[in-house]
Amino acid sequence: MNIHPAKPLLLSFLLTGLFVMPAQAQSVPKDYRDWSVSCSNIKTCTTVSISGLNEMGVSSTLRGVPADSEMGWLWFEIEAGPTAKPKIIYSAMYTSAQPTPKNGSLRIIGRDGRSLRNGIFVLTADESGASQLSSADVDRFIELAQIGRAVLYSNGGSRKSTSFASLSGFVAALRAIEVTQGRTGTAGAWVDVGRIARERIPPAPATPRINAVAFTKLPIRTSIPKAVLERRKAECDDSERYDPGGQGIEGFSLGKGRILWSIPCGAGAYNAWSKFYLQDGRTSVIPYPFPGPESTASDEDAHSLVNVSIEPETGQISTFSKGRGIADCGTAETYTWDGTRFVLTTLLEMNACGGLMPDYWPQRVKTEVVPPAKARR
Repeated sequence: MNIHPAKPLLLSFLLTGLFVMPAQAQSVPKDYRDWSVSCSNIKTCTTVSISGLNEMGVSSTLRGVPADSEMGWLWFEIEAGPTAKPKIIYSAMYTSAQPTPKNGSLRIIGRDGRSLRNGIFVLTADESGASQLSSADVDRFIELAQIGRAVLYSNGGSRKSTSFASLSGFVAALRAIEVTQGRTGTAGAWVDVGRIARERIPPAPATPRINAVAFTKLPIRTSIPKAVLERRKAECDDSERYDPGGQGIEGFSLGKGRILWSIPCGAGAYNAWSKFYLQDGRTSVIPYPFPGPESTASDEDAHSLVNVSIEPETGQISTFSKGRGIADCGTAETYTWDGTRFVLTTLLEMNACGGLMPDYWPQRVKTEVVPPAKARR
């Protein structure tokens, strides 16, 4: 009988407690026409307009939207629980890292391309650099958006629209959020409203809490074990071109005789990747997995991270995997050392490549991380 080589590795980590599965994300991001929905482990849900964009431009022209309009971003987020209120923001810039002009407005148009009655909304500046819809206008906006075709953005008092966001799929996105948060059939729903009291909506799960433990980077002159160099030679085909002589190999003491080795393995146009190995004792060197919501320690590349940033003083390892060069899609993760294992404490993810910068990416995993005592000073 053939045994998968990763299975004994997985078993050894389970027995020794050197890794733990991350907090379970509530749902895999899913697209509904021009909207993408993602909910976190504490059931905070975010839906973002992806407006039918492909990498070359708008896939189809919407009636009532001027041909010279740029694509904007409409962003809707709500926490779980009966008292939570939605937050709606809009970015009028294709590249959302640019600040949206102040004193703008949104206008909802119907399927005939005409403005809906009472469908104009004044925006205010949001701390993120985008524009925010007033909380007093949120319910009216959601009601009209369900029968609208698109929202048009105008700067200041001008009626000329400069950008837009499609509303195709917005209703389906709201329904998905209602199901995830237990709002369906209650007075706290927007689409499938029912007679069940709002107070019957389940409360938000508690945010997981972890105490971060600092670790120590080994001195530059530390001798690299032969077993680590052999792993590099066997598993990093591109390492010699990317990191001649293994000068970029780094070691980190995790305490109790454990050393985590980071080996630069290769790079593409905008991503560089490293593989991690745990040395427990003088000779044993095994891959150290960083499992995610849809991956496990037995996955072939579970010990490989992209665009890594290691901060021993905070006890954290961060990664940023770009979907393309301008970094408007991909994933951003943070793993925190708790003295026993690295835990996935943050996960941001955006699958659609259309101009949305990481500050606006939906958060799938959220954890309250208490920094090490020295890092808090």
